[in-house]
Amino acid sequence: MSKPKLSKPAQKAPGKPGLLARLFGAEQPAAPKPAQKYTGPAKTDSRDPRILLAQQIRAIRAKLNPQILRLAEKVAKKGPPTTDQDRATLAIEIFLAQKEDGGDFATRLKARLDDRKRNSH
Repeated sequence: MSKPKLSKPAQKAPGKPGLLARLFGAEQPAAPKPAQKYTGPAKTDSRDPRILLAQQIRAIRAKLNPQILRLAEKVAKKGPPTTDQDRATLAIEIFLAQKEDGGDFATRLKARLDDRKRNSH
């Protein structure tokens, strides 16, 4: 029978020389290097991609018109418009939300459309 192969023993880190070796002038092991200071980003800056993405979304939302944002949320909740009338209504709502006249154009347009409805019947 052959002897089973044994793994090599783990290398031990060199320890301090014994008392006699120190008395007779053996070299002292080098002192461990001090730990390096952290030089990365500040702890408040997160590297978590979810937090970074949320910050980017907040920055983009801050730039958007709140009325258009409300329309987008409404579409997201209800789903995309299914009929042509719903699509046209949404397109007009978005167009009117982009106007920066305090709603004057929207009220004039609604008044004209109401007049047309009354006169056509």
